[in-house]
Amino acid sequence: MTLPYCKCSNIPYFVNTSRYNNNYVQLSLPSGTDHLRTQDKSMKVQKIIVIHPGSLNLRIGRAEYHDPLQPSTISASSETIQEFEESRLHVSHSIQSHVTQYEDRGGGAKRLRIATPPQQIATFNRRSLPEELPFDSAGKSEKSKMVKEDVTTTKQLKENIFDEEILMLGANEIKDYNIHFPMKRGELNLHANVGGSFSSVLSDLESIWAYAIENRMAISRKSLEQYGAVLVINDVYNRSVLKEMVTLLLQRLRFRACILVQDHVCSTYGAGLGYACVVDLGDQKCSISCVEDGISHPDTRVRLGYGSGDVTQVLFALLKKCSFPYKECNIDNDYSDAALIKNLKEQYCHLNLEVCGAQEKTFEVRKRTKRLRYTFQMGDECVVAPLSLFHTELLNITGKPKLVRLQIRCSQQSDPEDCFDAEYIRETGRVRNGRGDQLLDGVMPITGDTPDDELVVVDNFDVDDRLANVRNTDKEEQIYYSSTSGQIVSIDLAIVRSIDRCLSDDLKRKMYGSILLVGGGSKLNGFSKWLEQKIILHVRSGENLPHEVNVCVKEMDASMIAWKGAAILSILDSAQELWLLAEEWEKYGLRILREKASFMW
Repeated sequence: MTLPYCKCSNIPYFVNTSRYNNNYVQLSLPSGTDHLRTQDKSMKVQKIIVIHPGSLNLRIGRAEYHDPLQPSTISASSETIQEFEESRLHVSHSIQSHVTQYEDRGGGAKRLRIATPPQQIATFNRRSLPEELPFDSAGKSEKSKMVKEDVTTTKQLKENIFDEEILMLGANEIKDYNIHFPMKRGELNLHANVGGSFSSVLSDLESIWAYAIENRMAISRKSLEQYGAVLVINDVYNRSVLKEMVTLLLQRLRFRACILVQDHVCSTYGAGLGYACVVDLGDQKCSISCVEDGISHPDTRVRLGYGSGDVTQVLFALLKKCSFPYKECNIDNDYSDAALIKNLKEQYCHLNLEVCGAQEKTFEVRKRTKRLRYTFQMGDECVVAPLSLFHTELLNITGKPKLVRLQIRCSQQSDPEDCFDAEYIRETGRVRNGRGDQLLDGVMPITGDTPDDELVVVDNFDVDDRLANVRNTDKEEQIYYSSTSGQIVSIDLAIVRSIDRCLSDDLKRKMYGSILLVGGGSKLNGFSKWLEQKIILHVRSGENLPHEVNVCVKEMDASMIAWKGAAILSILDSAQELWLLAEEWEKYGLRILREKASFMW
């Protein structure tokens, strides 16, 4: 079939696999690098590794994989540090009002919806006692002992441990380790404590990626010079971070070449859409942007500082309010308990108002040689917890501020190595009569044959006022994504405000008709329908003409759509010009990254 191509990047959105039976991608080399042409210019698809880092999990695998591997984005070293924060419960007894206002939505049911009071559920849960189950066979019990001994040996012999080894640590063993989460809220986890510096976080990422490649993919680190890496980055990015990421891939991990692609653009490739308003609901962040023809519009990009992990904390707080029978549950200091609450959220939380009343649920807990089964009741707690994404005041129980991140302006991302940097041009340019307007806009000054006495070097020309205006604009944009009470906006209102920043009404109409849900947090039952109804209410209440709203959910794992899109992009013939070789990076630096970036630098 004929492939539609992007207007800007000339990259097809749909892949005809018959064209790629040779399993090769040709690498183009720029002029002046003839000495590189004597090397093998082709790269096998089996030699392409796609890396999509996240706050909770790292998705990594060869481009030929059907699904990526998903190790945890966490590392532990032998020194101790305390980085856990306790959540506080401030949920009012009138929390049910956030559910009852939507009773008549969802199928048009008019029957009375009965909500069981939390006090009644708490009475049942207080009387519930755990049932001790027979432990597994002696062989499995011995296996558990072996695992415990292996963990102890690992602690003595290895300086760093990763992934499942960390999740197997008990509360007492965690105290012997310095636990690091290098990614937080969709960005690098920089802080003032031990391990929070820029270099330390990059070192943790290098260790985690190297562990996944060597131990999960069975690829030796020495052979990475034969591989190309596709790194999926956030739509809201920082140039200095991307620069260090490329250095990490090409000079520290020693990949042969790399490509940087934005996650929302990859999501449109993975979903087979030419344009969409992409909503990525992850574990710790929710990012939104409008993508058209392979380009993410900068003004529409926003990253909200909450995600499905906050829903998990809200659920746990509500369960404790209802006398959760597993009293020893500690999601802060025991990773197995945190995984338990996360599984309860994924299994039982929903937004289907047809399901009401108290329901009995069971779960099992393994503690060393004990196997316990708990029975408890849940009412509207499984509905109220996901509603925290639409009523962000409920997120205050986590005790953590929820921030809004927008795309940083080019004028605020200066780099001395970039000869086309707006700040560099402003500081070094000569202008006639001291006028600096064109320089701040990034336009080279035109001097012509003007005599030297008419040329002046401008050091300051109303720069403070200009920067003050930029800061005021940033504050206005922050307020734009805040409610009247100063609370961060809900996910539905953030989508509406992001689309409203599109330049034309036609583009807005297209985006409302193609809202793409991706990310692991979007897999809750009934979430897409609820979100669609909320957006329709906002559109109808607006001043503009109503648009048709359509929330798209693809029949694939939503958490892997971006990774699959990056894998598709990496094998296209039209992506050959995006490959950045290690030799080019060492020779040209940021100039070649600006030249080959698939997004507006």
